[in-house]
Amino acid sequence: MNTDTSEETKPIARKRGIGWILGTIWISTLSFCALFAYQLPFITAYGEKITVAGKAKSYGWGPGAQAWLGTDKSSFDVLSRCVYGARLTLLIGVGSTIMGLFLGGVIGILGGYFRGRIDRVVSIIVDSLLALPPLLLALLIVYRLDDLKLKIWFWGITRPWEITITLGVLAIAPLARITRAQTISLREREFVLSARSLGAKNSRIILRELLPNLMPTMLTVAFTGLGILIAAEGALAFLGLGVERPQTWGKLINISRDDLDSKPWATLFPCLFLLLTVISFNIIGDRIARRFDIREATL
Repeated sequence: MNTDTSEETKPIARKRGIGWILGTIWISTLSFCALFAYQLPFITAYGEKITVAGKAKSYGWGPGAQAWLGTDKSSFDVLSRCVYGARLTLLIGVGSTIMGLFLGGVIGILGGYFRGRIDRVVSIIVDSLLALPPLLLALLIVYRLDDLKLKIWFWGITRPWEITITLGVLAIAPLARITRAQTISLREREFVLSARSLGAKNSRIILRELLPNLMPTMLTVAFTGLGILIAAEGALAFLGLGVERPQTWGKLINISRDDLDSKPWATLFPCLFLLLTVISFNIIGDRIARRFDIREATL
């Protein structure tokens, strides 16, 4: 009977392995193209238009030899725009994930380890952030940062940083909740109790005992959350709060949506890039969770 069960699980494991490989290949290829876009011969310059016989086509070219993914209504190469947009999209996603991982991890560990008043303060902060609709909170933060930019003439923050900070704030509460739950379950384990009985300081226990055991869970949540934050950035850009140059995928979708009937490729390919990237990060996160047998990360 055990043999039959193992035989049945082989196709599922094989499919998961294929998904992991394809997701890793997609993220690696996309990151490589975004990093070396200026050196790649098949990627045109960001402001360069696709021309034939020295003339640009006013209503755009379809996918073909002159432009693999076609051009938009301004004759800009859709593939190049997607690749340059990937650079900024990934930077914003990674930056906001690191910010949320650091701040959420710190307050989650402190609340879960010390409990008492610190834990109550952490719970209030987390519950307050989770109580607000994420999109509404993001809009409030972006508009507030814009107001500060207008009122303080030496305010040097740019729109990419505004979006990164906004998405980082959105990531704090979920990461803090998961980290807190993991810390509570680990603080009563034997290795923590042994370190405490030997007179180890709280800082040493947190850094040397708890943090290494929390890293797999935090890494899993980071990859899954990265896909969510990239999708959130696309939603903000679609609402008109994106970066103007280079345009992210959400911004490309927003400016081309009116031409969906005549030039669908200008909208569909940025959507496809966004979809594949989010799915790939989710698959990578699930693979890490299975590798370390992390069940609590899905809470």
